[in-house]
Amino acid sequence: MKDNIRRTLGLAISPLLLACLSACSTGETTTASAPKAAPEGRFPSVEVVNVFEPEGESNVRSSFPLATDSGLIGTEESADIFKTVDGGLSWRKVFDGGTEWGIADVRNYIRGQDGNIYITTTEPATIGRSTDEGETWQLVTTAKASRTVGLVQLDNGAMLVGLRRSQNGKTSLLRSEDYFATDQWIVVSEDEPRQNVTCFGYWGGAEVFAGIGFEGSGKVYKSTDYGLTWSLKADIPEARDVMDFFKAGDDICVLVSGTGSIFKSSDNGESWSKTRQFYPKGFLGQCVPYERDGKAYLLMSATDQSREIYRHLVLISDDLGASWHEWVDLAQEAKGKVKGSNETGGGASNISVLSEDAIVIGVGNHAVQGRAYTLRVGG
Repeated sequence: MKDNIRRTLGLAISPLLLACLSACSTGETTTASAPKAAPEGRFPSVEVVNVFEPEGESNVRSSFPLATDSGLIGTEESADIFKTVDGGLSWRKVFDGGTEWGIADVRNYIRGQDGNIYITTTEPATIGRSTDEGETWQLVTTAKASRTVGLVQLDNGAMLVGLRRSQNGKTSLLRSEDYFATDQWIVVSEDEPRQNVTCFGYWGGAEVFAGIGFEGSGKVYKSTDYGLTWSLKADIPEARDVMDFFKAGDDICVLVSGTGSIFKSSDNGESWSKTRQFYPKGFLGQCVPYERDGKAYLLMSATDQSREIYRHLVLISDDLGASWHEWVDLAQEAKGKVKGSNETGGGASNISVLSEDAIVIGVGNHAVQGRAYTLRVGG
C-alpha cells in the first residue's frame, strides 16, 4: 500500500492532457503544499477580459476549442450550448438541450475521426452530434443510465462513453465501432458500487485508462484490448473522483478531487503514488498544454476549498510540472466584471485554449451562478 492507495488489478485513464509532465516526482507527500504566486516576468502577462454568466445556469460544465478564437461551452441546469467566434469576448446560444432533449447538462465534448463533434449529457443520458461546428445538434442515442460522462475515441475507431448509475447497478460504459448506429454495453466492475466512469486517458494503441469515482473512492482502471475488458489498478480512498489524466514523459499522472492532489504511475499504470497535494481540501479539474512565443507551458484549472470563500484558480508550469504557480485568481482578477458577490462554492472544472491569446475557464458545480472566464494573454 502506498499513500493510502489500495492496489488491485488494472485500470483507467481519461482523455485530455497530452502534455509531457516530468514533474510528477516520486516524492510522496501527505501535507498540502500550495503553489506560490507567479514570479514577475517569468510567465506571460494575463488578465480577465470577460466574464459570461449564462442566466439561470449554476455551472459552465464543459468547454471545447474549435478553430482559432472559436469554441463552445456547455451549461448545467438547462443544458445550453453557447458559441464564441471572437476569442470568448461574446457568446451566442446555439442549442437549448433542456427544451430540445429534456437534458440537464452538457458534460464533455470530443471531435470524432469523422470530423463531427460529440457530447455527453445528464438525465437523460444521451450522446449528441454536431456536423456543423456546434450550430445544430442531433440526438445519436440514449443510454440506460442517469448520465453519460467520459468520452473518447480510440485509433481503431471505437468510441467509449462512460456511464453513471446504469440501470443494472453496475459501473459500466458503452462501446461503439460505428458512431452508435450499434453499441455494446461493457461492465467495468461487477463488485463495486455503481460509479461514474468520469474520464478516459488514451495515447494510441490498445491500452486505454478510465477514471472512476463520485460514489465511493476514486479508482483507476486499465484496458489492454481497446476497452472490451477492464482491470482495477488503483483504489484511492481519499479521492472523491478521478478528474483527468495526463502524460509526463513515460509517467502517467492523474488529478483527483477532494484533496486537490496529483497521483503518478511510473510503470504504465500498474502502481500509483501521490506526488503532490496542493490544498488541504481542494479540486483539480483539468490540465492542458499551452504554447506561446515558442515556449511550452502546462495550465491547470484548480479550486482551493480550504477557505470559507473558495478560490478559483489557473495554475501554470513552465518546467513540465516540476513546479506550479498561481497564474490567475479568477474572482480576484475579475472584480468589477462579476455580477453579485464572490461564490462560496463550486469549482473551476474545465479549461480550453482557443488561441495563444485567448483561454476560457468554466466555473460552477453547485454554485449560485456558473461562469465562463475569458483570459487575454500578452498585450
